[in-house]
Formats: sequence, structure tokens, C-alpha cells
Amino acid sequence: MIVIAVILAVIGQLVSADQQQQLALSSAVSDFSQRLYQKVALDGSNVVYSPYSIHSLLTMTSLGAWGDTATEMKDVLGITSLGDSVHSIYRETIQQFNSQSRIQLLTGNAIFINPSYPIVPEFIQETSDKYLAKADNIDFNADGGPEKPINDYIEVKTEHVIKDLLEPDSIDGLTVMLLVNTIFFNGTWNSPFEEELTRKQDFKLLGGTVKQIDMMHGSERRTNIKKDDVNNVDVAEIPFRGRRFALYIALPRACDGITDLENLLQQPGKVDELFTGLKLKTVEMTIPRFRIETKLELEDVLVDMGMVKAFSEELADFSGISHGGNYIR
Repeated sequence: MIVIAVILAVIGQLVSADQQQQLALSSAVSDFSQRLYQKVALDGSNVVYSPYSIHSLLTMTSLGAWGDTATEMKDVLGITSLGDSVHSIYRETIQQFNSQSRIQLLTGNAIFINPSYPIVPEFIQETSDKYLAKADNIDFNADGGPEKPINDYIEVKTEHVIKDLLEPDSIDGLTVMLLVNTIFFNGTWNSPFEEELTRKQDFKLLGGTVKQIDMMHGSERRTNIKKDDVNNVDVAEIPFRGRRFALYIALPRACDGITDLENLLQQPGKVDELFTGLKLKTVEMTIPRFRIETKLELEDVLVDMGMVKAFSEELADFSGISHGGNYIR
């Protein structure tokens, strides 16, 4: 089960869209994801995030950006060449995600508005039309504070997995708007691992430390794999029911090979290369049961990637959202 919630605060594979535009957006999200990963994984800890959530929410926000602010956002997101069509492609993506039947996949966007600030009506209309975003006012008189109704919305949208995301006093009178994206994924393996075969085994950590953890076992599994002798990496695809979605695992053969793999994925075209050419084979598969939770503060990361003006109180231009001095925090 994968659950993501992404929030921006403004202070004071597809089937029906054009194929080339689909591929261009997919390439943009992939490239953005890799550049973002190199920034957020610097401390060496485990990290999980949804490139779709972050990219789509920032792209939605760019509807209200003008001038150099819009230019920087589109450049960092890699969507300049797509023009306005990127928003229509995202609309179709959202509709397709929310219509899956073999797995549970729910994604949603919401905008919470400070009623004291006049918001450009066209922004609300466009985000509703293109991103199916729900708009509501921030309730500053809510029991438990203005954060509680938003936390409740996120909790419902993530099937009660993410709770109390916004801490008390996160919202004040200078908060013009909060933009929220949630994604919830819950799928069953196409070929489930037998629970009775799960047992404790040694798992090697970076630095050579060995830890006993629960390992799932699957014998005589037919799955797509690739043995990359050039890069010393083994790749496996583990599909979910319906085979529309899958978990891909890239396993360095050396115990300390994760850094080399991360450096490899920074090179142009290496992501596509690594996950291309998998072949169906019968294998014995052992993978760990794991749980990862990550909370990321992306302001410094995105500024470092080149999205400078959007986070500057002096330089940001979000006149397409609300007139006067608004920026992202």
C-alpha cells in the first residue's frame, strides 16, 4: 500500500491523449523525479515519494504563475515544450487513475482558500476543469484549528493512513491558499507470496551490518527479469493484479553498490535503459517485507533545482491566483 500527501501553501501510461504528448509528459516526470531524487537522498536514508503527486501539483500551481515565475516552474518541471496541453493530459491521467478496477488507486486535488483574500475566479475554474480540484474555504473557526478540516480531508482521501499531516499553527492569516494532492494505492500481487513461507533471514545493510528481517519467498515464479552484467545490477518486475501496475526492483550485486546505482541513474537515458529488455523467466524470488515513511520539505530542494522566484516573497508572481505579493512556502 502506497499513500502520499503533498501540500503547497501560497502565502500572501495513457490511452486517449496524443501519443507524443503522453510520452513527452512521461519523460518530463521521469527526468524531474531523477533530479529530485538526487537532492532528497543526499543523507543516505530511505526515502519514498510520488513524482506524479509533486509534479502534477506544481504543474497545477503553474496555471496561476506569470512571467519569470512561470518560466522557471515550467523549466524545472520540463513541461515548457508541452504548452497548455500538459493540463489536458493530466486531466486524462487523473480520470484513468481513478477508474482502475483491479487495484485501488485514488488520487485527488483540493484547494483551501483564505476567504479574506480575493482569488482569481479563472484559477479556481481551470484547476477544477483540468485537475478535478475541489475548492473550499479555510475554516479559521474550526474546532481544533484551521488545520483540522484539511487534515480530515487528507485522512479520508488516504483511507485513514495519513493523519494529522498539518501541525497546529501551520496556517495563519497570511496564508492565502493551500493546494493539496493525495494519492492512495493498494494492490494485490498478480502472483501473491504465500504468507506461510515468510521467515526471518539475514539482510545486509550499507556498511556490512547484517539484520534479521521478514523475507517473503516465491518459488517457481514466472516474472520479467533482467541481468545487467554491464552495470552489475539485477532488475525484476513484480506486477500487481491486472498487470497495469508493477513494482520494479533494481538490486546491485555488490552489497555497497547502491551509490554506484544512484550515480548510474543520473546519466541521461540510463533509467529507460535499465528498465528495458526484461524477459519472462521462472525464478526463485526472495524480497523483504518493508515499511517506509517519509516527510519531505521541498522548498530548498526546488530552489536548488532552479525554481527560485516561486518561493521568493519579493520576486514571485502568482497574479493568476491572487493579486499582490504571493509566493509558495
